[in-house]
Amino acid sequence: MTDKNQLSMKSILLRILIIFTFTCLIWFFIGRLSETLGEEYSRINHFFIAMLTSILIVILIDFARRVDQVSFKQLISTTIRSNIFSFLIGFILWTIPAMLGITICILVGWVDITLKTDSTQLLLSIIILFITVFLIEALPEELIFRGYIYRYLNVIFPHWSSLILQVLLFSLFSYIIGAIYSIGQILFIPGFALILGYLRAVSGNVWTSIGFHVAIMTVTQILSPLHNHFDVSGMIILQFFAFILFPSIIGAVALDFIYTNHKWGKKEPIL
Repeated sequence: MTDKNQLSMKSILLRILIIFTFTCLIWFFIGRLSETLGEEYSRINHFFIAMLTSILIVILIDFARRVDQVSFKQLISTTIRSNIFSFLIGFILWTIPAMLGITICILVGWVDITLKTDSTQLLLSIIILFITVFLIEALPEELIFRGYIYRYLNVIFPHWSSLILQVLLFSLFSYIIGAIYSIGQILFIPGFALILGYLRAVSGNVWTSIGFHVAIMTVTQILSPLHNHFDVSGMIILQFFAFILFPSIIGAVALDFIYTNHKWGKKEPIL
């Protein structure tokens, strides 16, 4: 049986490299499967792809933790009650500041949002999209980068170093799979990874970043022309000011009040 507390830096970095590589391969497979199913957006196809993505990532992490003989609780989560609480904290830390930011943007005339569909159809679409985003983005990406990878980085590096390294790895992953395709994405993705990593580091639970992730991406996508529910002018300002700036600042301040014992220089063994 491997002594997890005595793993060498080389051994841990090898584990991270293997998981990172398999994660990229899974996303390449999912991308090719999406192309096979057709380029036109389909809720059913998107939902199927989302379920498959989460299943493959969970299988990957489960295999990795079995090899190392550690439990999910030791690696990426705590109790169910704690995970639900952390998820809600992350979700609220984005939602409340974002709603405040949206209101300000509309009142000062920076943004105009017009609803094009009835409330029942919109609500149904939001519920379906929320579940899909959770399965295709928030859960698998967070389990890998702010879960498994961050957890092992934090064994050999303090929190502040682990935070920076996971930003670099997430940005590299995004580049490899083709998610960095514009100046906007170059600016957004590292910053997004920094926010998510900060949430995970301070809260000590990956479900905090999952809650934040699913909230921002669900609202961002429901407002896009792809779903045809809203006409939005000033989307760039809305995303920067209401979706990123406000939640990041307010969320960071709120976390410092909620989790007062966090130490950025601390390393944490798996056991």
